[in-house]
Amino acid sequence: MLDEQYMEELASGNDSAFDSLVFRYHKPLFGYLYRLLHDEKQVEDVVQETFLKIYQEGKRGFIPKQFKPWMYKIATNCCKDYWKKASTKREFATKDLYENPSQIYHIIDHQIERKWMMESLNQLSLDYRTALYLRFYQDLKYEEIAMTLDIPLNTVKTRISRGLNQLEKILLENEGKEEREYE
Repeated sequence: MLDEQYMEELASGNDSAFDSLVFRYHKPLFGYLYRLLHDEKQVEDVVQETFLKIYQEGKRGFIPKQFKPWMYKIATNCCKDYWKKASTKREFATKDLYENPSQIYHIIDHQIERKWMMESLNQLSLDYRTALYLRFYQDLKYEEIAMTLDIPLNTVKTRISRGLNQLEKILLENEGKEEREYE
């Protein structure tokens, strides 16, 4: 069944349709948010908040034209709300990340190449990083990314292109540093 059909079912009172959406999207949504927030506990809260908003909209009878970009838009906006909170800014200190590295990489595959790529991606600005995550990790099309981030299609193309160019520079720079360390 299509996601939009599940939303129609939810709107007509079938709560099990919502369970199907949660089952289908919990893991990919968690992965996307983890890459942005780096805090498993906070990610779980944002995932729950995202699904709560989806449920509430479905119960009100709202059925998005395209569910997947709409869902990621809700999740991205929940992240933005999280970052705006003053208490969050105090909690998300860099030193805390290095005191408990298992918290950062719990879900991320422990292969060295993947860690290296994730660290490199995290050096990009949030705009570029978000566009790249949505495209390459969540497999959204450019049009879906534009809907998700509420930006023009050409801006999506620009962010992905510039983000990839910056990422390439970062990877080459890191590779050079690593080679010098082994000499």
